Amino acid sequence: MGEAINLGVNLLSNFREKVDQILSVDPCSLVFRDEFTAACQTNRCGRYGTSWTCPPGIGDIVEKRNQCMQYPVATMLMKVFRLEDAYDVEGMDAGRNKMMEIVYEVVDALRAANQDFIVLAPGSCSFCTKCTYPENGCRFPDRGLASVEALGIDVASMARSVGCKYYNGPLTVTYFALLFTR
Repeated sequence: MGEAINLGVNLLSNFREKVDQILSVDPCSLVFRDEFTAACQTNRCGRYGTSWTCPPGIGDIVEKRNQCMQYPVATMLMKVFRLEDAYDVEGMDAGRNKMMEIVYEVVDALRAANQDFIVLAPGSCSFCTKCTYPENGCRFPDRGLASVEALGIDVASMARSVGCKYYNGPLTVTYFALLFTR
């Protein structure tokens, strides 16, 4: 098992220059909040019931959490993006898109190394312009990544637990991804 863990760590070290922080997180320290997943049901982001990677399409949340907890290693990737002003939605979207590019690069590297992993992305999947949910299966199941938020992970608590800032000042947006590896 040590070799697999070292393989994942070595692969991730290749991405240090692309993100602001790569930090190990004890999976047992993750805080899951049912109120966060309940917020999905209120459709605050407008994606509830419209994506295979969001509730209810993601399936049983507790089962998904348990799957993640079967992995002994969790690694948090974090990147801060500057905004022009507090209402810079385009800047927020551009930052998230850039973070997703990095996440997909990590996914590709882990797959190429035959690494066993689960990746949780920042926000809901937006790989396709229009998701096939619920009429048809996901067109790109290797790219359809569930979000950290969909599982109810308290990202602020996770960041604090490893000495990382969740809020990085005015005119910034911070995105987090979480990788579980063996």
